[in-house]
Amino acid sequence: MASINSRLQYIASQLFIKYGSTERKYIVDKIEIIKSNLKAYFGSDIKEILIFGSFKRDTILPRRFDELSDIDILIVFDHAEKEYTTETYRAKLKKFAAKNYVTSKVIKDHPSVVLEMNKIKFDLVPCRIVENFFSSSYQIPDKYGRWMDTDPLGFNKKLTTANTSYGNLVKPMIRLFKRWNACNSYPFNSYEFEKIIADMNFLGKNFETGFLYTINQISSYGLSISGSKKVETLKSNGEWIKTYLQRDNQEKAIEKACRILGIKP
Repeated sequence: MASINSRLQYIASQLFIKYGSTERKYIVDKIEIIKSNLKAYFGSDIKEILIFGSFKRDTILPRRFDELSDIDILIVFDHAEKEYTTETYRAKLKKFAAKNYVTSKVIKDHPSVVLEMNKIKFDLVPCRIVENFFSSSYQIPDKYGRWMDTDPLGFNKKLTTANTSYGNLVKPMIRLFKRWNACNSYPFNSYEFEKIIADMNFLGKNFETGFLYTINQISSYGLSISGSKKVETLKSNGEWIKTYLQRDNQEKAIEKACRILGIKP
């Protein structure tokens, strides 16, 4: 008989866009085409193009499990000669996308321009590098149209360290709970949710104990009333899983976990 531990491990693997899969190949091919088109369109105005975010961290969910899954592309412009505003850069990226992808949906969002294709969305984020005598920093638009500092790869290093330290359990846990988040109309911002889980202590845990531990650790502080109720329901369902396990009823525990994740048992 299957255990809840093995079932959660299997679900987490299904939530991973596997290397060599058709979906990953599609995404990688589209990324390379976008990068090539950006360079052709903007020429020397672009200093660097970085892929960052959940795709780079291997915490992105396949689109069928999260309709908001997207690929973050940081476009670093040469800001030395032309002091453009954040809005000007976003307008330039929108014009680029509209010209090169006439059959795709293109909208401005903060801090990016979203290019939505049939199978995936791409967030094109304008960026500049600010340098002084001691350091340099990446800056992207904030929601007020100003520039703000960002570290596009900093969290990746922290997450990789945590994942390695806890037996490669952290990234699968993030994917499992991002699926719960997507099933519940996103009470948490996806990136912030990843950071919350990455800060948890998974020492000595497996998929079963790690899943229940994460449920216990998730806080509804700062959420809307609706979001708080969804967290309450999650915790209640977590208690049911514990009850079923105490009764040695793996089948019911698996059924409840699958219900939490919106996946058929």
